[in-house]
Formats: sequence, structure tokens, C-alpha cells
Amino acid sequence: MKPSTLLCLLLPLLLLSGCAAGGLSRAFPGQSLTLSYDDFGPERSASRFLGPRGAHTFVIAHYGFSDITPSGPEDVRYVNVLQSLNFLRAEVRALPPTAANEPLRQRLRATYARLYPLQLRRYNLALISASTQPFGGMNRRLMLPALPPPEI
Repeated sequence: MKPSTLLCLLLPLLLLSGCAAGGLSRAFPGQSLTLSYDDFGPERSASRFLGPRGAHTFVIAHYGFSDITPSGPEDVRYVNVLQSLNFLRAEVRALPPTAANEPLRQRLRATYARLYPLQLRRYNLALISASTQPFGGMNRRLMLPALPPPEI
């Protein structure tokens, strides 16, 4: 059997096994960032985005789909980077401007600042790839979701 034939037979198996429940994005992960549940604010507000807190909950922000289903003793929540940035912006805007809320506001801004470079890198890579995969002169920037502001 030729090596190219073997490769053609094995490649679909690799792709099909990775397609179930976001397995392909976990098989070929991009950049990700591990965060604490507390980085998204107190549980009463973060639970709307992350679900209820477990004993040892940590959050992985990545480019794939959000998966907030508790998973065993190590409670891992997978969240999308852009959705996380939008959630943090909304939380900061919803906080009343009082001195008591300033520590929470700073913590949410620090989390936003840690996540922003991941989204900026993905945005820039999508713009750069326009020269290798042209779409009939269409501006790639029109097809991408809006890039959030660098700070909140």
C-alpha cells in the first residue's frame, strides 16, 4: 500500500473522531489562557456566564465554543475569548461608580487586559491571511466581528 493511500484513509478517521462535541478544537488547540473563577467577579454575577461554582473551578479561555458543564473533580469551564471580553465589558458598565466597587472594577479590568492580547492576535492573523486567501477583493475587516476596545 502506498503511503499516500494510507494517509488518505487515516485522515478522515482523525477528522471524524475530532468532530464530536468540540473535540477537533481540543485536538488542535490554539492559544488559551487559564483563569480563576474569581477573575470574572463574585459568584452571583459570574454564575450567569460560567454556571455555578464548584469546589475547584477554573476557567480556560480559548477560541472554541463555550462549555460550562462541570466536568469531574477538576471543574473546568471552557469559555470563548470574545464572549468573555463582552461579558467583562458589560459587568464593568453595570457596576455603580462607587468607591466600594472600585476593587471589583479593577479586578475585572485586569482580567480583560489579560484576555485582550489573545483576541487581538486572532484578529490580526485573520487580516494577514487575506493576502493568501483573497475573496474577490472583499475587505476582510468587513467580515470579522468588531474588535473590542483595548481597555474598559
